[in-house]
Amino acid sequence: MNQNCNIPDHETDVEFLCTNEYCKDFRIFCFKCLQNEKHNTHIKDVQKIKDYGREQINRSDEDLVQDLEKMIDQIFHLFFTFKEELKFGYQISEEELNGLNLIQLNDLLCSKIKFRKEKQSLIQAIQKNAENMIETMYTGLNEFTQQQYDRPGKKVKQEIKTLKFDLIDQIQDQQINSFIFNQDGSLMVGGYESSKIQVFNFKKGQLKMIQQLNFHKKSIYCQYFMKKTNEFLSGSCDKSISISYLNNDQKWDLKQRLEGHQGGINCLVMNKNEDLLISSSDDMLIKFWTKENELWECSQTIGGHSSFVSCISLNESGNSLISCSKDSQILIHQYDQVQKMWILGQTIRIKQWGRRLCFINDIIFAFQPEKKEQMHIYHLDNVEQLFVKTQEVLVGVGSERKKNRSCFWFFPQQYVQSKQIILNKNGCCVNLIKKDSNNDFVTIQSIDFQTKAIFGRMTDDGEYLITWDDRSGSIQIRQFIE
Repeated sequence: MNQNCNIPDHETDVEFLCTNEYCKDFRIFCFKCLQNEKHNTHIKDVQKIKDYGREQINRSDEDLVQDLEKMIDQIFHLFFTFKEELKFGYQISEEELNGLNLIQLNDLLCSKIKFRKEKQSLIQAIQKNAENMIETMYTGLNEFTQQQYDRPGKKVKQEIKTLKFDLIDQIQDQQINSFIFNQDGSLMVGGYESSKIQVFNFKKGQLKMIQQLNFHKKSIYCQYFMKKTNEFLSGSCDKSISISYLNNDQKWDLKQRLEGHQGGINCLVMNKNEDLLISSSDDMLIKFWTKENELWECSQTIGGHSSFVSCISLNESGNSLISCSKDSQILIHQYDQVQKMWILGQTIRIKQWGRRLCFINDIIFAFQPEKKEQMHIYHLDNVEQLFVKTQEVLVGVGSERKKNRSCFWFFPQQYVQSKQIILNKNGCCVNLIKKDSNNDFVTIQSIDFQTKAIFGRMTDDGEYLITWDDRSGSIQIRQFIE
């Protein structure tokens, strides 16, 4: 290594390094440092730099991997043995059972009851230890990932490293399942678990409630604020969609109620012209609504999913619709210009179902599998004209005491074009993921709310992030900071 020692009067190239973990001296040094008794208390940990190459590092890593593989093999062996004992322990044939007297039958029954109690206790202990091990591995993975981004020589753009949302205000409120903003971000509408809707003025991160609406009988699940008119839509557990408008008295009023779904409304999207409304529901159906004489009517209904439709998303051109469900399928429907209807174009079968997906543009969409620490990116293949998975992005899952509770609904993925950021709720975390010019994605911030019951949205310009969670019981307002 042709670099001088950092001690000025030595004026010679460094030759040695020290690997002792407790060493407090500078680890890269020259022969004169050795002569001055540097590192002499742990000389066995001193090596020549030229001997400390990639092979030694790899051998050390390989040893760790081999140790890990041995532990995994041992765990699998013990698991299999334990499972067989649980399945066949205390089993007795009918012939043996008939040969027992009453005292022996009583003893057998007592043993079985004791065995069942001990089995339950042991399984709970194993489950607790397994959860601790999984949490330790998640923590380690996150630390390794952070070290990858922080290590010298890693080319991470400075603007990506400094992007984040900072908490600026917190307001106690009842549970809000859905947030929407008008186009300029001056109005926010909250859809509540209690079925009410509240309209707020929103200015410089400050909220002021101006009107309460009661157009639904049950919880609000989703909303959509139109960009071309002063109207917004709300979908409810009561199976209806309400369209609200700003009347001549500058009050929000009910314009039309859409009915037709046989289950709660989970998602609402519109095309850019806002002449097509698409809704998905617990009834496993997707409905397309078009305007006739200023009133919305259902023009087509499609199935395909065998469970509730958790999320839908429309591409930029408005001719491709993706949907996901608990049936472990992503369906992609295309609009047929000749037949003037939506037709299934592709079915993607996935190992783990998810609640959230969204188009980034016409050829890319993101999908979040349930309880996974990776978000999947799909690209449209130019040759086959089919979407294929091309990337897995590491995202935060977060931590919660109620570890077995499933993820919550009503927080759709959102892509903000101006910031090129995906908002992705996953488990207890809200993740902000940046897309670069090469269509690569990296998580720039993970906010751990320590609860899965989180609901929220960004303003359309990406300047503010609004959430409600059941741990704080409050609306939290975060501002984009560069």
